Amino acid sequence: MRIEDKSSMLLLRSVLQNEQRAQEYQVNLLRKHLDAQQETGEQLVQMIEDAGKLLDIRA
Repeated sequence: MRIEDKSSMLLLRSVLQNEQRAQEYQVNLLRKHLDAQQETGEQLVQMIEDAGKLLDIRA
């Protein structure tokens, strides 16, 4: 069986492109996850800050 350089290079390029796409997908997914965590953290901080501002002592 003989494998030509051209076909093996095409196969290697295809594998590397798939690997690169998978890594880009993982990076984008991680970025979205971190953005969501940051937004949730900011919302919690805002809730805590707002809770300390409003005190009604009429009773």
